[in-house]
Amino acid sequence: MAKPGESKFAGIFQSAAPAATAAPTAERIDAPPPPAVRPLGRPHGKRSDPAWKQFSVLLKKQTQREAVTILRSEQTEDESRDLSDLLQELLEQWVTRQRQS
Repeated sequence: MAKPGESKFAGIFQSAAPAATAAPTAERIDAPPPPAVRPLGRPHGKRSDPAWKQFSVLLKKQTQREAVTILRSEQTEDESRDLSDLLQELLEQWVTRQRQS
């Protein structure tokens, strides 16, 4: 039972104190550092990239839908292309051909 004037948990705290102040074991010292933490939030996209600029273009609905369907069916886990990537690639090819002629 607790002595008069002492907390009834004083004995628990006294017995736990030496274990808490003990020197770290070799396992703790040799432990590998924690893995790098991934930054929070979404990765930066094209809108925040200064090399890209948003434009509005008029496309026929059916053409746009078919193109997006084809792009999604060709999509893999490692590589994903969207309509803007496709249009960028096609425009770059067209500009190159125009400069050569």
